[in-house]
Amino acid sequence: MNKRGVALILSYMVIAVLAVFGSVFVSRSVSESNIARRYVDSVRSFWIAEAGLAQGYHNVINSQSQPDDPVLFGDGNYEITVSDVSIGKEIKVTGTYGSGQRVVKGYFLRIPYPFENTISCGGDLYLSGDIAYMKVYDKTRISGTFTKSGFGSSAWFEDKQEGIDSAYTTIEIKDKNNNGISDEFDDFVLFGQEVVSSYPPEQVVYITTDDTVNIFPNSALIGKKVVFVKGSSPGTGDVNIFFDATWKKGEDLTIISTGTITYVQPLQVQENARLSTISWEDYNEASILMSPHESVVYAHGNANFSDILEWSSTTGNIIANNDVFFTETLTYEKCYFSDRAINGDLPPGFEYLGGNGTLSSKLIRWQEE
Repeated sequence: MNKRGVALILSYMVIAVLAVFGSVFVSRSVSESNIARRYVDSVRSFWIAEAGLAQGYHNVINSQSQPDDPVLFGDGNYEITVSDVSIGKEIKVTGTYGSGQRVVKGYFLRIPYPFENTISCGGDLYLSGDIAYMKVYDKTRISGTFTKSGFGSSAWFEDKQEGIDSAYTTIEIKDKNNNGISDEFDDFVLFGQEVVSSYPPEQVVYITTDDTVNIFPNSALIGKKVVFVKGSSPGTGDVNIFFDATWKKGEDLTIISTGTITYVQPLQVQENARLSTISWEDYNEASILMSPHESVVYAHGNANFSDILEWSSTTGNIIANNDVFFTETLTYEKCYFSDRAINGDLPPGFEYLGGNGTLSSKLIRWQEE
């Protein structure tokens, strides 16, 4: 083979290598261009979905119908779907731009009617004691009657009504097991499990026991949202809570029990730390001296408050499907209303409690699908 033949072969080889490199470069350039275009389309479709969510929110709070067809938005469009879900209403919006498509969701909570009241009582409300004074601000709604007894005891209500339909004073547990019967123990257990599964594992304590569980403030509870104590039958899995001034500022915890919850408040002074309870059986609260407390209390049974030598206040909502008892000795008890539920700021887990009610005016739990 002469030199000219070798040079020709080498030339062909160089041309082939350059062609391969050129095709790779072109292919990569085209691919990166497509990736960039798809990214831009995805971002634009996301913001179009956000715009659709704002429009859907506006339509719901103004009782306007949602559009049946996709709505043009610039060079893209969005579709709005509103549906009933267990916690209220869900707004689902699909935004589309070019090759991009993103889906966002928002929720309106259905707030049970009792959250409009400071005290909601499905049975009777009792005040008994000696030298006891009780003041309840905002609404008190009682399906039964109010009874006062004892020496030197008196009560003042800003707005009290008796004989109210129980739909406005109680919360019925929804038919979670779909057997056609609501307000069963099994429904309550499924409710608790639904709450647990809706929060990240690091924010939940799930205890299965038929014994009584004692809960004290400790570092392990910082940042927790839900403690669920589940017994095997009604009245098991009781909880005793011993929280005092060491409860951390800004905490917001809900304790759920298939039994009775007893909350002992020795010198509770941390007003901006929230501790709420949900119990299938009764709720018992005992306090002494100065014990401010911010919470929502829901008892499927009775709610019992026993105080001695106390100057305290409870801010939030007290909801009992049966009777409410205040047993006071040398006390000045004050109950204030908190509208955090009405504003959609329910304590952890309460959004799954269900019952009849009205939609909140606040869109919450925004998330992308």
